[in-house]
Amino acid sequence: MPRRKAENKVIEVILLEWNKHLGEKFELVNVKPAYARNILLPKKLAVLWDPHNKHNYANKMKAAAESRKKKANNFEELFMKIKENEWIKIIRKANKDNTLYAKVDENDIVEAIKEIYGIEVEPHLIKLKKKLTAVWHYNVPFMYKEVKKEIEVNIEAEEDKKAKKEAAMTVEEKKEEIKKSKDEIKAEKEAERKKKKEETIKRLKEKYK
Repeated sequence: MPRRKAENKVIEVILLEWNKHLGEKFELVNVKPAYARNILLPKKLAVLWDPHNKHNYANKMKAAAESRKKKANNFEELFMKIKENEWIKIIRKANKDNTLYAKVDENDIVEAIKEIYGIEVEPHLIKLKKKLTAVWHYNVPFMYKEVKKEIEVNIEAEEDKKAKKEAAMTVEEKKEEIKKSKDEIKAEKEAERKKKKEETIKRLKEKYK
């Protein structure tokens, strides 16, 4: 018996709302008929690509296409700047084994990009398979339409300010710091003894009034 020919595997719709899985507003995309019929069309998230809607949305689709092209060009320029600076640097606290106390995700990366270059990047365009967990140099995939790049992300450990200060101190300064600590401890003990002595005298006076 001949196999039945598969028909209508996908249909074309015009998105009326941004969808991170499908595309941007007024973009023409292919979707499965069931998804269009059960989700997109009844919720007015999209309309069918037919002669009527093709005419009605022509100007909006043209403007949206120009906007996407401009956005893609801006991303190309961004990556040229990143390449000039070699990578995106992110500083995080880490233990002695270089494991991060807080994992780095897409939001951290786009926040770093915005802080350095002042450019907004949607987190879903960063294609991390899993969060970054250690001090290391990573190549992180990025994808927007035809723009497919890799962002070099260098995660560095936050310096221990106390350790850095101690390392920069001379031998004499370290001796002075130790002497100072000892003097402080001695002063605290002396103050405690004086307080106890005063409390004892006060109790005796109350007793023999």
